[in-house]
Amino acid sequence: MVSKFQLSQQQWLVSFFQHLPNPAFILLDDAAHQLQLVAANQAFLGLLPDIVSLPASLADIRLPADWSTQLKNQLNLLSIDVPCSLELKIRSQDSYRWFALSLQLHLVQQQRFYYAVLTEVTEWRQECKQLQQKLSDIERLKNRIREQAIRDPLTNLFNRRFLNEFMERELALARRNQKPLSLVMLDLDHFKQLNDQHGHQTGDQIIELVARNLLRQSRRSDILFRYGGEEFLILLPNTTALQAGHLAEGWRAQIEQAQVFAREQQISVTISAGVACYPEHGTTAFNLIHAADQALYQAKAAGRNQVVLL
Repeated sequence: MVSKFQLSQQQWLVSFFQHLPNPAFILLDDAAHQLQLVAANQAFLGLLPDIVSLPASLADIRLPADWSTQLKNQLNLLSIDVPCSLELKIRSQDSYRWFALSLQLHLVQQQRFYYAVLTEVTEWRQECKQLQQKLSDIERLKNRIREQAIRDPLTNLFNRRFLNEFMERELALARRNQKPLSLVMLDLDHFKQLNDQHGHQTGDQIIELVARNLLRQSRRSDILFRYGGEEFLILLPNTTALQAGHLAEGWRAQIEQAQVFAREQQISVTISAGVACYPEHGTTAFNLIHAADQALYQAKAAGRNQVVLL
């Protein structure tokens, strides 16, 4: 039942609400905990299905079920005379409209009245969604640019620039965990001669082939870099020098067996490798790389196509 207070004030409230540009209404939570509309303006009623003008009795109007469910879930959380804001989703034909709902609870003669004003935020939400999409696109672009900055474009291995940053982190981990960190420096044998004889395109194909073989034969924990030109560097965390030497020998043998052709002529491709390990061969990135480079130089001097451990 609608209270005398409600009936006496309804005309004044409706008149007041009619001057508001936004949809506005007052709800009564009755004894059966059903939400009754006791005052509303035309802007609000226009949101309700099949209503084009003010009815004779607002009490006869029942809010759509989805509205009532959304509202009831929030109204139970309200405190008396403490305003709050929430969002209300309203179905409109084949889509939804979103409204920011400003609510305030008042007790009048032990009855709970909810004063509410709606502000449509559908376009704002769409703009926020579009902005979020743009921010996501920017983040993906940043990640792609960063990947391009740290990757070698020919082999897709990490480049030398990233090695300087990454190796310091791996060395710090090795120190903290007191674990070995091995480094293998690889170099293609007689690469300048291959380039001069068969052309730079064939040279690029050989570098790509070596990179693919290294990736295929390496462990998930190994980190591969194209160090420069025909040189490759592999970091092997938690790996001793002896273990690294065995791995490097496997890479060497695999590449030696690979078949490479240029103008229907088979080309012999071999690599030499030098191995160094933290901490016995150095405790800094510079010292370790220098030690591996020295081992590589010894492999070249000893006839190439071999692995040398310091």
